[in-house]
Amino acid sequence: MSKTKATVLLIFVFMARGTSFLFSKSLLQNLAPMSILAVRFIMAFIVLGLIFHKKLLASDIKCIRHGVMLGVLYTICMVFEMYGLRFVDTGVSSLIENMAIILVPLFVSVLTRTLPKARTMACAALAVTGVGLLSEDQLQNGGNGQGLVLIILAAITYAVCIMYTERVSHDSDPVTIGIIQLGTMGLISLVATFFTGGPEIPQTGKQWGMMLILVLLCSCFGFAFQPLGQKYLQAESAAVLTVVNPLTASILGILVAGEKFTVLKFAGYMIILSVLVFYNRRQVSVI
Repeated sequence: MSKTKATVLLIFVFMARGTSFLFSKSLLQNLAPMSILAVRFIMAFIVLGLIFHKKLLASDIKCIRHGVMLGVLYTICMVFEMYGLRFVDTGVSSLIENMAIILVPLFVSVLTRTLPKARTMACAALAVTGVGLLSEDQLQNGGNGQGLVLIILAAITYAVCIMYTERVSHDSDPVTIGIIQLGTMGLISLVATFFTGGPEIPQTGKQWGMMLILVLLCSCFGFAFQPLGQKYLQAESAAVLTVVNPLTASILGILVAGEKFTVLKFAGYMIILSVLVFYNRRQVSVI
């Protein structure tokens, strides 16, 4: 796969992932967070397992190890996201979580013991300002600090997931890794339901419809094919494309969920989106 095709694939992947915030928040009105994750990822694992059963049966120990590790990391990220979504708007949640675009190069600098570039630091400082404005808006409109902290933790974990995905996708078949990752996420979430009130399943046709969208679009396509796209791009380049995720979530949150669009939120959106676009232009030559 060429870098151009990998870039296009990841754009659609992140668009699919962006829709998940809206449907997850809607399901949270009736179902517990861990039950949503358990049903979503177990069903996605079954669907992809049936389609790619030959790849799955041919997987080696290294591939299984990578998939399980990614599953653990993404489960942590999704737990932070789901519990944070109970208190924070979908668009704000997605914007803050996708600060991974800035966190990845900062983490790379720490790991390589090199100073981050001044441009990266400037983008990070502006992004923090934008997050501060969004946080203040949420606190003024019924949100709370706990939800914001959880979403920030999701962003940190998501950056680690992007970096680890880039690392392992070159060693094994990325699609198989993605399927094993989903199975791991589903199993961990199912076990967790027994410690958080017991497992639940959707009860109405509308709830099942939203769950199927999460399963087929956001999980089967979004999660499973991200390792495939990242196999041909550097972690920093993949992180840049996450700008599509918050744009999708923000637009859906305003147009579909009717989330308020205040002056503070507008200012925070503009600062963060400007940072992401600016950082995107900086990385075009890499992609």
